[in-house]
Amino acid sequence: MVRRVLLFLLPLLTSVLMAEGPQHVLIMHSFGRDYSPNGEVASIFRTELARDNPNAIEFVDASLEMARFDGEENEKPLLDFLRAVFEEQMPDLVVPIGSPAVMFCRRHRSTLFPHSPMLLLDAEKRRVEMMKDDPDVVSVGPDVNINYLAGNIFEVLPKTRHIYVAQDASPIGRFWTTVMKREWDAAYSNRATFHWMNDQSLKQMRSTVSALPPDSVVLVGMMMRDAAGVPLVEETGLDAMHESANAPVFSFNDLQLGRGTLGGRLVPQKRVAVEGAKVAMKLLAGVPPSSLPWQHFPLGAPVYDARELKRWGISESALPAGSTVLFRKPGLWETHRSSFLIFVGVIALQTGMIAMLLAARKRAREMHADFTLAADSGNIGLWSRKPGVDELEGSAKWRTIFGLPDSGSVTFEDVLARVHPEDKSMLRSAIELAARDGGAFSLEHRVVHPDGSVRWVSSHGHVHAFGDRQKLEIRGASRDVTERRRATQEAEQRREELAHLSRVATLGALSGSLAHELNQPLGIILSNAQAARHVLACDQPEPEEMCELREMIADIISEDRRAGDVIARMRTLLRRGEVSLQPLDVHQQLQEVVQLTRSDLIGRGVKVDFQLAEDVPPVMSDRVQFQQVLLNLITNAADAMVANPPGERSITLTTCQDGDEVRIDVKDAGTGIEGEPESLFKAFHTTKEHGMGLGLSISRALVTAHGGRLWATRNHDRGATFHITLAATKGVT
Repeated sequence: MVRRVLLFLLPLLTSVLMAEGPQHVLIMHSFGRDYSPNGEVASIFRTELARDNPNAIEFVDASLEMARFDGEENEKPLLDFLRAVFEEQMPDLVVPIGSPAVMFCRRHRSTLFPHSPMLLLDAEKRRVEMMKDDPDVVSVGPDVNINYLAGNIFEVLPKTRHIYVAQDASPIGRFWTTVMKREWDAAYSNRATFHWMNDQSLKQMRSTVSALPPDSVVLVGMMMRDAAGVPLVEETGLDAMHESANAPVFSFNDLQLGRGTLGGRLVPQKRVAVEGAKVAMKLLAGVPPSSLPWQHFPLGAPVYDARELKRWGISESALPAGSTVLFRKPGLWETHRSSFLIFVGVIALQTGMIAMLLAARKRAREMHADFTLAADSGNIGLWSRKPGVDELEGSAKWRTIFGLPDSGSVTFEDVLARVHPEDKSMLRSAIELAARDGGAFSLEHRVVHPDGSVRWVSSHGHVHAFGDRQKLEIRGASRDVTERRRATQEAEQRREELAHLSRVATLGALSGSLAHELNQPLGIILSNAQAARHVLACDQPEPEEMCELREMIADIISEDRRAGDVIARMRTLLRRGEVSLQPLDVHQQLQEVVQLTRSDLIGRGVKVDFQLAEDVPPVMSDRVQFQQVLLNLITNAADAMVANPPGERSITLTTCQDGDEVRIDVKDAGTGIEGEPESLFKAFHTTKEHGMGLGLSISRALVTAHGGRLWATRNHDRGATFHITLAATKGVT
C-alpha cells in the first residue's frame, strides 16, 4: 500500500521540484505532520519561512512514520522515494524535525543529499551533539533541564506526594522515560513517588488519572502512541488526561499551554520554530552552515493558565517570582470596558466639541475683527453675496470705495450703477466667466461717485455656482487704486522724460560727428550749385555742359536727401510723444543707428563688423526707444576701446533667433568689466570720467518695458558683450 501511494505521488512531487525558480526545502517529520509537538513546530516554521524569504519556496514533506515503532527495516520505501524525487535536483535545504528524523538523516545523508545544507530543528541538545563537527549542519532546538520539568510541580504545589507520568511507548518515548527516571529518582525520590504509565493504553491511563489519591498531579510527556499501538495524533493524549484527571495536569512545552495544563517553565518550541526560520533564510541565501552558531534554548520563564489556577484553587501569590498569568477571565471592567470607554468618549467628545465651538466662534469674531482692521488699513473693502440672495454685504470701507450710502441694503445692480458705463460689461463678463468656470476674477475698473468724481478700483473675487448656476456665491475684495495709477502714469512720464534727456545727451555727445555728417552733403550741394550757376551764365551752353548740369542737379537732390535723412533721424530721436509699438526690422534698425554714428566711429578708428543671421523675424517695439538702446550700447562699446591701439578697436553686431525670441549681441574689444556685470545697470553707476551712470539703467528699463531682457557678460579673450532679447513677432515678415 505504501509503495502504491509513493508511486502515485512521485510524478507530482518530481514536477514540483524540477520547476524553475523556487527554492526547494525538504522537511523530514519524525512522526508525521499530525503529531504534536513536532507538527506544530513544522507549521510555524513553514509559515515564517514562506512569509519572510525573498524567494518562492517549494516545500516537500516526508514522514518517517516508523519512528513510532521499533526497528529500521521499514525505511526502504522512504529511501526509494527520496532517491527518486531528488535524482536530478538536490534540495536547497534539508530540515529534519525531531531527533528520530535527525538520526535518519545522519544515517542516509551521504547517499541521499550529501551536498545539501542541513538544519536540525527541534531536536534536544543532547540528541545532536554527535553531529556538531559536520560543517554542513547547524542546529536550532531546546536545551531541556529535566529536573526543572518536575521542579515546576513543587514550585506551585510543594505538598505533592504522587506524580503520574503519561509517556508513550515509542522508542523515543522510552529513551526519555529512562532519562527522566534516572534524573528524577536522584533529585526528588524523598519528596514524591513517580508512577509511570507508559505501559498502559490511553483508556487505562484515563481510568488511572480519574481516581488519583490526594496530593497527586499528572505530568504529560510525549504521547505519539499508547501501549496498545493506537496513534495519538495532535494532542489527543493531553486532551484525554485533562478531561479525565481529578488532579492538576502539567506538561512539557509552551505550545500545550491553554489546552488544560497548569504551566511552569516550559520548552520554548514556538521560539525554536521562529528562530529556525531565520536560520533557514540565511542558509537559502548561501550562508555556509559552519559560519552560523548552534542555538539551543533553555526552558522559558514561568507562565501559567489562570483558568487552571482557579480550577484547582491555587493563588497567584504562590507562583514563582516573575511569573506570567495568561487566559484570565475578564472582570466587569474588562468585559464592559469598550462600552464604558465609548460612553465616556462620547461625553468627552460632546464636551470638547461644545468647547471647541465656543472657542471657534470667539476666534472667528476676533479674526473677523482683525481681518477687517487689516483690510481697512490696506484701503481694502470686503464684500460678499450669498447664494440666491441679490443683496450684498460689505464693510464700511467697501461702501466708501464705491460711493455707496453708509447704511441700508445694497443690491448687485446698485453696485453696477456706480461702475463707469464703459466698464460695466467688462465687470459683468468677468463674474459670469468665473461662475461658468468655477473660479476667480480680477480686473481694474472705474467707479463714478455721486459727486461725479471718477476713481479707479481693483476688484478681485471668487465665484462658486450652485445647481443650475443660477445661484451664485461671490466673495470679493476691492481697493481704490486711483493714486497708484496716477503714480504709475507719473513714473512712466518721468521715465520717458529721462529717456528723452538721455537721447539728447547722447546726440549732444555726437554733435561734432553729426555736424560732419551734415557738412559733407551740404558742401557737395554748394559746389554743385555754384557750378550750375556758372553753366547757366552762358548764353548758349554746349550740349556737353547741359549733360553736366543735369548730373549736378541729380547730385544736389541725392545729397539733399542724405542730409534730410540725418536730420530726420536726429528729429526722431529728439522728439517726445507716446510710445508706439510696431513691428521693427532688427537689421534695419542696426543699420540706421550705425549710419548715424558712422562719422564718430570713423573718427575713433572703430571698425563695425556685422554678423546678421538670415530670416530673423521682426520684434514688437517702439522705434525711438529701440534705437536709443542700440545707440547707447554702440557708443559705450566705442568708449570702452579708447585705450586700445589703432587697429584693435572693433565692434561686432550679431543677431540670431533663439526660440521665440530674437537676440542682439553688441561685442567690444575693450577693457572688460570690473566687478559684477549686474552692477553696470545700477542707477548712477559709471566707469566713465564724466558719465552720469544712467544710460545702461535707462536702457534696461526700456527693454524690460518691452518684455525683453538686457544683460552683460565678460568675453573669454577681452572686452565685454551686451545682450538684448525681445519676443519675436509672429505672423509678421
